[in-house]
Amino acid sequence: MNNHTPFSNNFYSVKRYPFYFGSKEKPLLGWLHTTSAQQHSSTGIIICPPLAVEYMNSYRSLRYIADYFALAGIPAIRFDYHGTGDSSGIEEDDNRLDNWLWSINQAIEQLKTLTGCEKFGLFGFRMGATLASLVAKTTPTEFLILWAALDSGKKYIREIKLLQMTSKIQPNNQNESLLEAGGMGYWAQTADDLGKINLTKMTPQAKRILIVPRDEQATDTKLLQAWKQHDLNIEQINDVGSAQMLVDAHQTIVPHQAIQNVIQWVQKDLDKNTISNPIQSIQQKIARYADITHINGCSSTSQENQTVRESIFYYGADNQHFAILTETEKSKKSALPTVIIANSGANHRVGPSRLYVLIARELSLMGFRCLRVDVPGIGDSIAPNQELENIEYITSSSKRILEVIEALQCNSNSQFILMGLCSGAYFSFHAALDLTKINITESILINPLTFYWDEGMSEHNSPTKHFSTWNWYKKALASPNSWIKLLKGKIDFKSLFQAVKNRVEIRLMSKLSHITQNETVKNANKHRHQLGLDLAKIANNNTHIQFILARNDPGYDILMTNAGKTVKKLQKTNKINIAFVENADHTFSKYKPRCKTIHTLVQLLKDRYHLPPKNNNF
Repeated sequence: MNNHTPFSNNFYSVKRYPFYFGSKEKPLLGWLHTTSAQQHSSTGIIICPPLAVEYMNSYRSLRYIADYFALAGIPAIRFDYHGTGDSSGIEEDDNRLDNWLWSINQAIEQLKTLTGCEKFGLFGFRMGATLASLVAKTTPTEFLILWAALDSGKKYIREIKLLQMTSKIQPNNQNESLLEAGGMGYWAQTADDLGKINLTKMTPQAKRILIVPRDEQATDTKLLQAWKQHDLNIEQINDVGSAQMLVDAHQTIVPHQAIQNVIQWVQKDLDKNTISNPIQSIQQKIARYADITHINGCSSTSQENQTVRESIFYYGADNQHFAILTETEKSKKSALPTVIIANSGANHRVGPSRLYVLIARELSLMGFRCLRVDVPGIGDSIAPNQELENIEYITSSSKRILEVIEALQCNSNSQFILMGLCSGAYFSFHAALDLTKINITESILINPLTFYWDEGMSEHNSPTKHFSTWNWYKKALASPNSWIKLLKGKIDFKSLFQAVKNRVEIRLMSKLSHITQNETVKNANKHRHQLGLDLAKIANNNTHIQFILARNDPGYDILMTNAGKTVKKLQKTNKINIAFVENADHTFSKYKPRCKTIHTLVQLLKDRYHLPPKNNNF
């Protein structure tokens, strides 16, 4: 549940405009939040997001922050830095820190162009707060808001190294020049540049500064005290909220009260000047597409830069739901299927570790049109009320996929490939099952965790929980350290016993599942016979089913436990194929397995659609 939202009845009045900006060589995607009021403040605000998984998890909260500023009469722009999110660039690029700071300055100029605001403030969350401070060092700003800022780049890099060392997945032949954590890689130059940041040693040019420390660091006043020495107008308030924004995306809670407190702080001494709201001309000023130079950063060989076009796309009733279309001149004219990629969990359309962006751009260069979709309640497809947000598995998923297909306005002969990771695989599975009149040539299911989701089911009683636990123990059997812990009595025997007990019941007692009292076993066996029938139904409708599975993920176990005989039968006729990715976690957060996943997908589609070879060495 979200906490109290006094503006909640007014969110419908916020106007959100997606647009491309930046330069021809480095286009960025941003969002302007405003209202249709005749006047708004002469001061706007730029919202600077964090990086990596913190960017993914806080995405919804930052959207709300922009909404709150708009409702307060302060136009707001949020955006993706170069090499992140929907913007151009890849993580292998040089000069990443400079590009991120450049991105903020580009957003400032765009704010002035679109809204007429000549003054602006900067808001940053986590690394976004750090970057905002660096921009304010050279660019005077009306106010600077730092929420859970990272004041030491050296400490940040040290934390990344620690996370990398303690990761459950340790890919072989790790590149020593690459640090990675949270689904993002930091190459040597980027790590070195970040490591030099020390906010306590610099002075921002801001008329007012507000520091909101991280929840668990409420007593940390180091940055406050350092900047006070420069006679800055600065204060610190301890508001709970950062932890709620940083948990896994599907568990995040928007800290409405804390956000409103920040808005009140801004309004307290804000210049009262207002200007006419150019709402009528905004649509004419914004760019709805960008030509993006893309290069496969995973390749070990030199490549020519190639260009894809990415466009803003709407679907659904009244076109209120959002997606990004990726295509080339070649794919526009191609007879190849259009690829529809559905959300993974509560992550917006870029996908975990930016996987969907990279897949869409690679497939587009092969001749496929690709659409990365936000289903209602996720990302920028706004739900009619907050209770419908962040729901990973929606019962109307097939209807939503059909709305996407209808919005593409294709002809009756058009073909489609449905694809997704985790819950995106669930959507792709059910759409292939339900939309029998649509020519769906392929359903690509990447690391599915369930094929059926019932009302009232939760993570706690989901069958996935058992399969994940069992897979963890199976993997541990191959680890000498696990045996040492077992012999020393450092293993949780209760959990181990329960995992074995559940496994025995699921495998050997499925026929008796109606009398068992074990809720996990009930849910695991509830659709046991249905899965095989549904897979056969999809295959018999001439839809090829392709699984791409991380070897250590429970997807294969779930599939074979519930429909093993059918799967083996369909494999013999090539109606189902299964590809494995080694040393990968559920979201392919590590660089090499992520590259391997993209390569596997590219190669599978080349082979199936008889496409000419392309130089891709992973």
